[in-house]
Amino acid sequence: MLQDAGSLLGMFSFTFVAAWLGRRKAFLASFTLCMVSVAYVFYALKTESDLYWMLPIMGFATLSVFAGYSIYFPEIFPTRLRGTGVGFCYNTVRYLAAPFPFLMGWMSTFLPFRTVAVVMCLIYLLGMAALIWAPETKDKPLPED
Repeated sequence: MLQDAGSLLGMFSFTFVAAWLGRRKAFLASFTLCMVSVAYVFYALKTESDLYWMLPIMGFATLSVFAGYSIYFPEIFPTRLRGTGVGFCYNTVRYLAAPFPFLMGWMSTFLPFRTVAVVMCLIYLLGMAALIWAPETKDKPLPED
């Protein structure tokens, strides 16, 4: 529930930032917050009381980006492909991400779990790099057929 409370605020915040600064800058900020907050939580979480302030922060960062997907994906596909395009974006990444829990488990056999979790946070760099090719859709009309 703590992580969900943070995610609610994060999703609202992402929406405002995307409307104010643009989609690409909002995603860049979100991916940066994701990487930093998750790495910090896995590195620094030591006591039960840490959960009460760390999980809302992690929820804010990691789940805010989902509001961005709901805004951005429909804006990059023309009407006739919008449902297919959005579904493709959501689900292709699930298939690509499927091996990573196994990779994390395997890496944990020879490195401490906290170290592996921090290293796995580097995946957000891939999202940041993808922004180079992502079109900015703020204040642009939806693509039509």
